[in-house]
Amino acid sequence: MPPAASQDEDVPLASLPADAGIIEDADAQSFQVYRFPVSFPIRRIPEKTWGLRLYLPISFGTSKIETITDVETFFVDVRSVALVPGVEFLIPVGDTWILKPFGEIGVGDDSVSSGAQLLYSAGLRARGEYQPKPFGVMVGGALRYRNNTTTVAVKNWYSTVEFGADAQLPLGFSLGSRSAHGGVYAILRHYTDLEFEILTEGPIAIEWNYEAGLSFSTDPVLRLWKVKLPWIALGYRWGDRQSGLRLNFTFPF
Repeated sequence: MPPAASQDEDVPLASLPADAGIIEDADAQSFQVYRFPVSFPIRRIPEKTWGLRLYLPISFGTSKIETITDVETFFVDVRSVALVPGVEFLIPVGDTWILKPFGEIGVGDDSVSSGAQLLYSAGLRARGEYQPKPFGVMVGGALRYRNNTTTVAVKNWYSTVEFGADAQLPLGFSLGSRSAHGGVYAILRHYTDLEFEILTEGPIAIEWNYEAGLSFSTDPVLRLWKVKLPWIALGYRWGDRQSGLRLNFTFPF
């Protein structure tokens, strides 16, 4: 299942209301995003020389922002939702890599904006798998170009470049008939032209984001009812303006 690319979780403070008064300080006390990347294969690999997949990622976000004004301290609860359908081609390159050009367009809204906004993006993902015994290694990269997020504080188009790797070893036990594997992963993200305005500070640029943590998988793939869980990872994400835990259920490339 492909990741939902258009709903951004990097700029929670950009959701501050414009009529909050004279703001002296603001801090995001909590921020959560839930993504459900429902996908539908249209043309499968290896039955075909290339593949095609439609996907319907639904994202829900919540955040609590503490705002200190010249009058009082209060909390702003922000809720957001985005529905961004997309199409993704799967193009094998040799026996190791798959290229994934994609495009998507949809709508997003939050509880402090004046109305729903159009979201769209395009880009390329790539993933490679290697087996340098006893390890299993996945590497990936992505280039995305997209319009402003669900918040009007981000005015311009911007791009994201990402690189990631995951290395796992057999853990020596099984879940039923599925052998367990575990390891570590890391992801580096760089943003170009991503800038928004916080009322307390003016223009703020977001450039770098880092993520690292532990990963788990099984062979054959673990299933929860009919949902595949090919890669489960818990990591810590930090960088410009934000930090926190992240739980993944698929390698994001």
